[in-house]
Amino acid sequence: MPGAIVRFFLKLVYRVTLRGREHYEAAGERVFILNNPGSIIDPLLIAAVLPQRITLIADSAVENKWWMRPLRSLADTVFLDFSNPACTAAIVRLLDERKCCMVFQSGHLSNTARLTRILESAALIAEKAQAALLPVRIDGASHSIFSYMRHRVRRRFFVRVTVSVLPPQNLVPPQGLPARERRRHMGAMLYSIMMELDYRASVGNWNVLQMLMDSAGRSGRKFPIAEDQDRNVLTYGNLLLKLCVLGHAFGRIFKGEQRVGFLLPTSLAGLVAFLGLHAKGHVPAMLNFTAGTASVVSCCRTVQLVSVLTSKKFLKLADLGALEQALKEAGMRLVYLEDVAAGLTIGDKLCGFFSSRLRIAPPTPSGSPVAIMFTSGTEGMPKAVFLSHANIISNLHQALTMFTVGSGDKMFNCLPMFHAFGLGICTLLPVLAGIRVFMYPSPLHYRIVPQLFYESQSTIICGTDTFCAGYARYGRPYDFCHARLVIIGAEKMRDSTSSAWRQKYGVELIEGYGATETSPLISVNSPAYTRRGSVGRMVPGLVYKLQPVPGIDEDNTGILWVKGDNVMLGYMRASAPGVLEPPKDDSMGMADGVQQGDGWYDTGDIVHIDDEGFVFIRGRAKRFAKIGGEMVSLAAVEEALREIWPESSLGIVTVPDPRKGEQLALVIAAENVTTARIAAYFAAKGISPLWTPKRIVCVKQPPLLGSGKFDYVGARKIVMQDKA
Repeated sequence: MPGAIVRFFLKLVYRVTLRGREHYEAAGERVFILNNPGSIIDPLLIAAVLPQRITLIADSAVENKWWMRPLRSLADTVFLDFSNPACTAAIVRLLDERKCCMVFQSGHLSNTARLTRILESAALIAEKAQAALLPVRIDGASHSIFSYMRHRVRRRFFVRVTVSVLPPQNLVPPQGLPARERRRHMGAMLYSIMMELDYRASVGNWNVLQMLMDSAGRSGRKFPIAEDQDRNVLTYGNLLLKLCVLGHAFGRIFKGEQRVGFLLPTSLAGLVAFLGLHAKGHVPAMLNFTAGTASVVSCCRTVQLVSVLTSKKFLKLADLGALEQALKEAGMRLVYLEDVAAGLTIGDKLCGFFSSRLRIAPPTPSGSPVAIMFTSGTEGMPKAVFLSHANIISNLHQALTMFTVGSGDKMFNCLPMFHAFGLGICTLLPVLAGIRVFMYPSPLHYRIVPQLFYESQSTIICGTDTFCAGYARYGRPYDFCHARLVIIGAEKMRDSTSSAWRQKYGVELIEGYGATETSPLISVNSPAYTRRGSVGRMVPGLVYKLQPVPGIDEDNTGILWVKGDNVMLGYMRASAPGVLEPPKDDSMGMADGVQQGDGWYDTGDIVHIDDEGFVFIRGRAKRFAKIGGEMVSLAAVEEALREIWPESSLGIVTVPDPRKGEQLALVIAAENVTTARIAAYFAAKGISPLWTPKRIVCVKQPPLLGSGKFDYVGARKIVMQDKA
C-alpha cells in the first residue's frame, strides 16, 4: 500500500495535525521515540506526520498481522524477539545504524509496574546508544474504533487526532551507582519527565463549565455520569439541562451577589446546584455543617455572604435546626432548593433548554474563583481558601497523570463536598473527566458504605484512615471485590488499616497527601511507583522547597513549601473580612523587579524527601513540643502509641507545664490506659522517656472533624476541662 495513500486516508478520516515539529528538529541526529499508545494505529500516525522516515521495531509475534501492512509503507520495520534478553543490545545497534527508531508496544501502558520496567529499559537503551529520548503524545486516537481502551472510553469512527512532539530529553544519572540502582534511578527520572510532559500537554485555559460541556460532547448526552443511593441516574444530558435551568433561576434570585453560601450534602441535587451557581457566575462558599454554629457563622462573615443555598429536607434529616436559626439570627438569607424548584418560570426552562442543547458555557476566566473552601480548623479558627477554576482543573490533570482511569471506572464518593478532596477529586474530577460517580452523603456509615460500594459495582473510593478502618471492620469480604483504587489521605495510614484491607479484601491501599490550599493533591503513591511509609511523589506541575527547622538535623528535611498551578488564589481571614491574602514567602527578595516569593504556600508540614522524590511526613511544624530542650514530634509519639493500641483513635496535644513549659497529654478512645504501661513499652523499645504523656484522658468517642481528621482543638479543650 503506497505511503501517500495511507497519509491521505489518515488526514481525511482523522484530520491529523502535528504540533511541536521544532522539538523533533532539535532532538539531534540519533533519536529514540517514546510513546504510550492509546490505539493500535499510534505508530502509523507518528510515521505519517514526521518529516523523516523512521524505523519501527516490533515483536516478531506480530510480523504477519494484517494491520502491519500500512505501517510498512510509512516506516522501515524490524522484527525482534522481545522475550530474548539480547533484544536490548539489538535495539541499541539499530539506533546507532538507523538514527531514528521507535518501539511498537502492543497495548496501552497503564500506570503500573509494567510501565516502570519499560521506562527503565528505554532509559538504558537511550544511554547506551547516546540518543535523545523524544516523547510523543497522541490525543484523540484512544477514542477511535482502533482504541486499546475500548472498555473504558466511548469509541467513534471519526475523531480529530493531534500528534504532539514534546521537548527531547537527555538523562544524566548520578555517578557511582551500581548497575541495577542506576537503571532503576534512570527509570524513575524518565517517569517524572514523562508525567510532567504529559501534564503540560493536558492543561488548558478552561473554566469548569467549559470542560464539562466538552466532556459531555465526547461521552454523549446519554452517558450515565452520576447516580445516588436511591438509584436515581443523571445522564450528561439531564445534568446539563438541570444546571442550566437552575442557573437561570439562580441569576434572578442571587442577582448582584458574587458569593453564595452552599449548605448541601454530597448528592445529585448538590452536584447540580454547585454547577448551576457557576452558570451565572456565582461562587459557592462551601460551608462545613459539622463544624458547629459559631464556626459556620464566622465563615459566612469572613467572606461577607448575604445568602445561603440549602434544602429544607437536608436540614431536617441532618438535624440542623439550631444552625438554621443561628444563620437567620446572623442576618443570612436562607434560600431553599425546594422553593427554587417550585418557583421556576417558563423563561428559566426555555433558556435552560436551549443553553444545554447548544452547550453554552459562561466565559468565566480560568483564574477566577470556582469555590471558597474553609480550612478544617484542626489547630485554630477556619480560614477561607479561594480556589480558582485553573486550580481545580490543573489538579484534575495532575491526578489523571498519576492514575490510569476511564469511563469504565466508577468513583464512589461519600466524602462531603465542603472537603477539598470530596469536591475536587471525588466530585468534579469524575464529572469533568467522563468517569461515572456514585454519590452518598456520609462516610460515617461503616456498614452501609461497603454494601453500596459492592452493589454499585464501583471501582474507586477515597477516604481517611479512620473511615477505611471502619469499612474494614464492618464490611463483608466480597464488598470491595471490584475495588481497583483505594486512596487514603488527610491523616496517616496505620499499618493495621492497610493490613486489614489486604487480608480481608485483597486490596492494597494507596496513600496520598494534600491540603485544601492545593486543590488538594500534593503527592501520591501510584501503582507504578510506590514506597512503604511515604505519601508518594510530588504530582507534576508542582515545585517545592524545604525550609530548615532548628533542632532537626536529618538531611533533606524541613518545612515543605510548594508552588504550582494548583496552589490557591489566597486566604481570607476572620480578622480581615473581604481581604484576599495571596500566598507568598516573605523571606524571598526581589529579582528583576519581581517578588520571588509570590505563589509559594507554606504547608506547615515537616517532611523528608528521599533521592527518588518520595515524601515522608515527619509531622506538623506546629505539632512539635520543646520538652527538656529537645524537639518532640507529636505525630511520632502518636505513631508509637498506635503500636500499643492499633485499633483505637487517639491524639496527642500539649498543655502548659509549670516546670518544663509544656507537657504531653493523650486523648484516646480506649480504657485502662496508664502512664506506667506507656513508659514501660517505650523503655523496652528504647524510646525517650520525654515521649511519655504526663496526662491521659480516656473517652468513649474521639473528637473528630467532619472530614474525619482528629480534632486537636476539641481534644485540648477536653484535657483542660478534665484538668479543671
